[in-house]
Amino acid sequence: MSKAPEPKNAISTCVFGLQDCLKHLQKQWPILSPSESHASEPSIHGHGNELHVFGPVNIDKARQEFSHHIDAIRAICSQFENEVLGDVLKMGQGADPAFRKHFTHLKEQALLESSVLRVKNTLKHTRDYLDLSLDDMSEAKAKIETQKLERLAQSMGLMTFVDSSQRTASGVPMTTITLGGTVIVVDIDIDATGRVMRTKVTYVSEALQNDQDERVDRMLAHNLQSRNLDLFKRNLGTLALYDRLNVKYTSTDFFMIIKGLLADLKSICSQEALLLSDDLAAVLMEGHGIPSLHLDYPGISISYWLEKKYVLGNDWTSVQESIEKDQNHPALSMTSKLLVSFESSLHPQQFLPPTRMNYLLGFDETEESIRESNNGIHYKIVKETLSPKFIQPMRFVKPLPTHPGSPAIFLRFVVTLDPPIPTSDLILQKLMKMTGLTKQDTASQQIPTKSISGILSLEDLLAHDAHKSTGTAAAAQEKAPMSSKLWKLKAEEHEEHDYKWIASRETSGKLLKRIAFNHPVQLFNIIQCLRQQHMYNNLFQSIFHQTIYPCTTTPLQTSKALSLDEILKEENYINTAFQIEVAAIDAPNTLHLTLSLPPTQTVSLLTLIPLAIDISPETPARPTVHLDQPCALYDTHHQLMIWNPYVFDEEKMTKVLQTGYSIPLLMSWLWKRIKQCDDQIMVKAENAGLKRERYEDINMWQEEKFMKMDVSD
Repeated sequence: MSKAPEPKNAISTCVFGLQDCLKHLQKQWPILSPSESHASEPSIHGHGNELHVFGPVNIDKARQEFSHHIDAIRAICSQFENEVLGDVLKMGQGADPAFRKHFTHLKEQALLESSVLRVKNTLKHTRDYLDLSLDDMSEAKAKIETQKLERLAQSMGLMTFVDSSQRTASGVPMTTITLGGTVIVVDIDIDATGRVMRTKVTYVSEALQNDQDERVDRMLAHNLQSRNLDLFKRNLGTLALYDRLNVKYTSTDFFMIIKGLLADLKSICSQEALLLSDDLAAVLMEGHGIPSLHLDYPGISISYWLEKKYVLGNDWTSVQESIEKDQNHPALSMTSKLLVSFESSLHPQQFLPPTRMNYLLGFDETEESIRESNNGIHYKIVKETLSPKFIQPMRFVKPLPTHPGSPAIFLRFVVTLDPPIPTSDLILQKLMKMTGLTKQDTASQQIPTKSISGILSLEDLLAHDAHKSTGTAAAAQEKAPMSSKLWKLKAEEHEEHDYKWIASRETSGKLLKRIAFNHPVQLFNIIQCLRQQHMYNNLFQSIFHQTIYPCTTTPLQTSKALSLDEILKEENYINTAFQIEVAAIDAPNTLHLTLSLPPTQTVSLLTLIPLAIDISPETPARPTVHLDQPCALYDTHHQLMIWNPYVFDEEKMTKVLQTGYSIPLLMSWLWKRIKQCDDQIMVKAENAGLKRERYEDINMWQEEKFMKMDVSD
């Protein structure tokens, strides 16, 4: 008979491998754990909102791992069928005793392997618990820290070497642990108390000797000194990933690809800054973003968004000076960033060959010159489908599958969002389409939010910062739902404005953490999608967010049956507050506002003023305000009435909104103008121009004073 499969190829080993994959998925997707999947209330962490293609899990990699274990099980079963069972059938009935004995041996071997693996896992967990209990023992801290780093490095495929014979200049004992790969070496010095003294990253490759950077050393040291092990694991893992990829795909140098991509992004940033007269704030908010190297991350980060109060408060001249000196300005640490890296893919991709450094076409390069260069026929020129209005679309080169120096590998670019952002299904589907993950135009489809247990709506994610909160939804039920509360925001010293969220259905929300893409030409489209969502989120949270503007919430009556006393009480009650109802039908494209003025002698109780805030995908950093004109409305003398053009000046409303990205600021400005015109919100069409000129002359100085107000707080 054929020999039994080796233990490393046994089915039990593959089954345990599948279990490890599932455990890893549960860590990345906590919603898959039994404690959350059977919960009666959705988690306020928003874990259910991470179940999508751009969540924390690379689904392609998970599929590959599952397929690997399943294929191994199928191969073992096929081998058993073809070899063992084939021999038994050939031998006939006489082989029954031998087959039974062999089958019993396989069962015993499988039980033994399972027991060994279970004991191994138990010992591992026991060791982890013992390490935790020894953390407070000062005499063991250096050893514990070293062991933690050893296990972390080994999980990333790095070799470790510990030298405890070192001493500091003052004679204090010191331990140096070296984490080594093929291209990188990381030395970490730890004193006797377990405190990390310094780290040093060294590149073995000759081509990278000039890329030694103290910013990486300080970054890793700060992560360990502040005991932020998650951040240290992310940063060390990024360096280890480049090292592993260079070993696995020897024809592609990923360190050089990152270096060339950074040069491309800096070139684009310089061109945009030149066209905008060094207005880096505009480059950040409307251009391709500001690229940085080793900004709290070992590699490329692209700053693409910043809250308006920081945009207005920053010294952008000093930011420009820091960039010219190849330094990272602290202001860029407050921005929303894209962290560039690589990840596994089910579909093969081509990266630049060693003979070319840059994806971006140079100033002196044309399609003809590329075609006439070495292997030029194997390049394709691709152009951006969307670009800033102040610059022409960028052109890039893309290696074709026929390029002899660029073999296809199952890898792709990926950007991690720092920080993650809550987004609508509309943006998620647009991102899937533009990055090639789907070929169907599903952007108009909406998924009902409450149809899936554990999923929070976009409004809940934004209003309560659910992805930053702690605790359970059951402990925070007083915060939800959004439509059952009245938000009172202080407008002036003795005035409050009432805001209410109106929604016929809640917007399905997702928590966006990473975006995979195939080529740098897709980056600006991705950035514009994210900016559109950021703008929507900022405007929404300028009202419905208790930590940004001081506000109180008042529960609204939800009962449909009212007593006679309640009806009489409501009839005699007159709300004197300026009321604004907010709604979004197609988030993040538009926010609809319905303004209701307190009744006066000139304002009817039923006067409603409809406004709309449009966030264009092409210019998301410049939202516009427009007023919906009423249907043909005539006064008692049958004269056509229109909205007062002095009060509802769309150009000036847009300017106010763009000044602070704040709906309460816009409403305060609008309320002042309404009071200045004695509540005459509608005028005769034939007199509109005369009234506008009179109000402009009288109130010009007040207008200028308001527009200069500080919106940074």
